Amino acid sequence: MLVHHYLEFYARNTPDSPCFSHHETTMSYREVNDVANQLGNGFLNLGVQKEQRVAILGENSIEHGLLFMAASKVGAVAVPLNYRLAPAELAFIIGDSNTRALLVLAGMETTLDALRPQLPPDIAIITANQPDSLHWDDWIARFAATSPSVEVDKDEPFLQLYTSGTTGNPKGVVTSHFNVLQLTMMNIIATPRRPDAGTAGILCAPMFHIGGAGSVVASIYNGQHTLLHRVFDPVQVLDDMERYPVTSIFMVPAMIMAVLQVPGIEQRDFSKLETMFYGASPISETVLRRAIEVFKCEFIQMYGMTETTGTVATLSPGDHRRALAGKPELLRSCGRPSVGVEISIVDTAGNEVDTGEVGEIRVKSDTNMLCYYNLPEATAANLTDGWLHTGDAGYVDDEGYLYLKDRIKDMVVSGGENIYPVEVENTLAKLEVVADVAVIGVPDEKFGEALLAFVVTKPGMTLIVEEMVEFCRDKIAGYKIPRQLQIVEELPRNPSGKILKKILRQPYWENRDRDIG
Repeated sequence: MLVHHYLEFYARNTPDSPCFSHHETTMSYREVNDVANQLGNGFLNLGVQKEQRVAILGENSIEHGLLFMAASKVGAVAVPLNYRLAPAELAFIIGDSNTRALLVLAGMETTLDALRPQLPPDIAIITANQPDSLHWDDWIARFAATSPSVEVDKDEPFLQLYTSGTTGNPKGVVTSHFNVLQLTMMNIIATPRRPDAGTAGILCAPMFHIGGAGSVVASIYNGQHTLLHRVFDPVQVLDDMERYPVTSIFMVPAMIMAVLQVPGIEQRDFSKLETMFYGASPISETVLRRAIEVFKCEFIQMYGMTETTGTVATLSPGDHRRALAGKPELLRSCGRPSVGVEISIVDTAGNEVDTGEVGEIRVKSDTNMLCYYNLPEATAANLTDGWLHTGDAGYVDDEGYLYLKDRIKDMVVSGGENIYPVEVENTLAKLEVVADVAVIGVPDEKFGEALLAFVVTKPGMTLIVEEMVEFCRDKIAGYKIPRQLQIVEELPRNPSGKILKKILRQPYWENRDRDIG
């Protein structure tokens, strides 16, 4: 089975059922399938071949779904781009992925202007109406709505998402049709009630994340109506919950906190909502109790990463009830492995440790990525004998619940965004006043973790937060810019010169049951 087969199934059997809605536009399964065929045939006309990359730049849109389905039909690989990145970061990803066709959505005109000098000369650019590009309406109309005749295998790549890199450059995580569809089936098994055709789901997570991209595929798998939110808007989320037969939604805890603060939420009708999924950071007991009181639905916490195509462990609705009935420490857990997933904890030598002992978390799953694109050494280091090294340190208790304790790879997760501090440090090091720098994640009530920069200034020089933020603004994405600064005389280092970030983190995370968000 391939991703687009489910779209084609519903296009034949329930052709008039709504598939995607965005603002005031709704497309049926038949319409989405027809336009995806046109787009696929358009890619073939541009010379896009199997396993070549096609990218999209912009906020959540119907075009994202069309791109995913068209790529599936012609064996191309979809690359949804994080529109929040700086132009230089986007240019690197477009070049690294060897993107053949780039769809640029409305609102990205300024970004496109900054990108153009850095784009490869042979890339095809598709826009609504920008100069020196193919115009979507006129271009797409040239092609038939018949299915492209391309043979595609389930183990071939389908999706390439970029995650921050330990060396400063992002890495392209390549996942197959099989990976994505297996994830969908695993999540259905973890859900008390499978979403039915005729129900709706809200997508407010960005589609350049596995949570957003995976949700689109899952909705089509189930024949659901997907309400695509351009960006997260708590009022719009609540409005759509009442207006449509919304049975499920995924939000990070920061989003849940935001919707709970909307005035008049107690008077809203959420009787159709069955399941709220959340992940990326733990939820406080106070927020969870409030959310259960308001939404009166089941809650499922999800643990995973881009390299595992998403969820590999879940904290079930029963686990949540048990936590609130007298075992609150379960809320600090990631839950237990999903169906078909093996999780092991190993020491630095790769040997499994005893129950309750902290080590690196490894995952064996049908959803593990194919590879890092064009990075064989990084792939071999992270994926060995079917086991993916997560870079997270944790332990498993005697009931099989997984707990996170630290990040071996020095990654920070803030508001669902993965950030490697080395990216930020490399940028800050270019400041003339900076003699030495280290960036860590510290606890944050809203985002789980926030960035804090420790800076050693050159003699006689000073630095303030506002200067640091302004310097970074056009160099890295906004969410990667630290908003907290601490000037220090020196940074702690080991005898070989490595910065001891554990020492820097310790005062901020001590006396906390979970050492990372």
